[in-house]
Amino acid sequence: MVNRRIRNFEIKELIATGGMAAIYKAIHVTLDRVVAVKILHGHLAQDKDFIIRFEREAKAAANLQHENIVNIIDFGQEEEVYFIAMEYVDGKSLKDLLNQVKFIPQEITLAIVREIAKGLGYAHQKGIVHRDMKPANILIGYDGSVKIADFGLAQAQDLTSITVTGAIVGTPAYMSPEQAAGKKVDNRSDIFSLGVMFYEMLTGEKPFKGENYSAVIHEILTVTPPSPIEANPLISRDISTIIEKMLEKDPDKRYQSIEEVGEDITIKARRNRIETGRKEIGEFVKAPEQAMESLLQKRKQYHYERGIYYMNLGYEKIDDAIVEFEKVLLIDPNEIKAKEYLEKLKKKKERMPEEKRPVEKAGVRKFSISITHAFAGLFVLAIILFALIRFLSTTKSGSLSPTHLTGTVVVNSFPSGARIIFDGDSTDRFTPAVFEGLKTGEHRIELKKEGYKSYVQNFEIKGNDTVNINVELISEVVKKDTPQVAKPPPPKKPSTIVEGTSFLKVKVDPWAKIYIDGSYVETTPIAKNIELSSGVHNVRLENPNFKTWQRNIKFKPGETVELNVRLEPHEGFLKLVVKPWADVYIDGKFYETTPIGQPIRLSAGQHTLKLINPLCKPYEEVILIKPNQVLKRDIELQRK
Repeated sequence: MVNRRIRNFEIKELIATGGMAAIYKAIHVTLDRVVAVKILHGHLAQDKDFIIRFEREAKAAANLQHENIVNIIDFGQEEEVYFIAMEYVDGKSLKDLLNQVKFIPQEITLAIVREIAKGLGYAHQKGIVHRDMKPANILIGYDGSVKIADFGLAQAQDLTSITVTGAIVGTPAYMSPEQAAGKKVDNRSDIFSLGVMFYEMLTGEKPFKGENYSAVIHEILTVTPPSPIEANPLISRDISTIIEKMLEKDPDKRYQSIEEVGEDITIKARRNRIETGRKEIGEFVKAPEQAMESLLQKRKQYHYERGIYYMNLGYEKIDDAIVEFEKVLLIDPNEIKAKEYLEKLKKKKERMPEEKRPVEKAGVRKFSISITHAFAGLFVLAIILFALIRFLSTTKSGSLSPTHLTGTVVVNSFPSGARIIFDGDSTDRFTPAVFEGLKTGEHRIELKKEGYKSYVQNFEIKGNDTVNINVELISEVVKKDTPQVAKPPPPKKPSTIVEGTSFLKVKVDPWAKIYIDGSYVETTPIAKNIELSSGVHNVRLENPNFKTWQRNIKFKPGETVELNVRLEPHEGFLKLVVKPWADVYIDGKFYETTPIGQPIRLSAGQHTLKLINPLCKPYEEVILIKPNQVLKRDIELQRK
């Protein structure tokens, strides 16, 4: 078949072969582009049932235009050859990837499953059930694209079940119970099959096994497999729960739509700080070892910071701190500081009075792994790495149990970059910052910045509200008895005045009102220099849409000081909730796909918000972002 021309396609090399067809890399001669050509095996080309299935694949996929579904270019018959020409995905199948690495890290797995769910969701909305979801039918590009292929068993949901020569069709290990029993299936069957793949990707094991076809079918119909977290105790419990629900034998107990699966995965991933996209998928597919090393270093730093955080919380979080430092040492056994902290914590726990000992949390485990083989070790550690903290789901501030999260506080200071101490604990965050999910009641914010006096403020969260804290920090040179204020201080008289005249030349981008020692002088742009007495003066530049610029500047007699300042724009936040989901575009640029956990940081002013969901009418509006405030938008898209 190689080097043969079929219609407008020149066959170049064999890519893969299966029980029904072979797939070749080919050149679309007219357009001079690489494509994939699927050719039905010759011995099946005389079988009417297989020809019907082959045609069904072409027609079903041709009607599904989606970035997560392989695009069909052409279909037809050339002499005795039946072929389907489709887009070529430069990468690997999920089956090939699993054969290479055995299992896939949790971060990468979640990103892949999310992409599959988008493609399935589109097909289901079109009334098409795939019926043969398996790793061989998932193609992953080196660019991170994930595409569903082979709709040969696809059917409209209102049709009767498909059979070939009287037998149940599908790949046994990935069949749903209703499909294995020969019953009519709907979109929930694809959800089950994806759950099986999900399970296998994270654990390296299929949930339903057997020496032959009948044995596998028996397990699917009668056996409940170990939960994913039992098969691999290092998987996040949140994710394990999702898979278990996908694998419910009763379709009514499963997720009822694939969109629900995608939304749950996104929410749990954000809650556990698992942020992975197509770039990371592509890097992993290209070079799993190198990608793993990079991810390990990021996670080591994450666990180290969390360990410090929990350690500072005292007795109640001592077990959490121990677990975090143990994870650091699993990634890097030579991390000396983590070893020291771990030894101190264990000794501290041994000396703790019985009544102060924390209750052991379910799912908190102590790990000890000997790293003897570099490559194998990386992948063993990967599972540890991606098993996130199941028992904590807090904001960076480390506030409280998610069942009590209600309020938001926006903290801003002038100058910015002040370290934030929240309720007595360092957050490793700096102004400006947003803290979500705060418990109702009293809280305390402390801001620290070198060269400025510490600022402390108590505030109260009364409900599902937003508190804005705007602080102008006071320089250390201010007298000790000067009171702390959250508002700009009153104008000060020029200090350290010496004889002589000085000049100030000001250029501001975009523009600003000029205040010297608290008094308004002029608005830029100005051509002439500002004359003022020598000595130290406070110069302030104000533009309502930008952060205030302010400095104490010393002017020597006869000197001209030139200021060339680019103001930093004020920022606000957009809290966006979209039902069912949407790709978010702001000012024409793609931002992210909902649900989005954290508020979106935007410059103050007007922005164009656009929401795109292929199943719904496009949504567009102009929003006004106010400085240091959170704009909340809850939008329900209209179905087409």
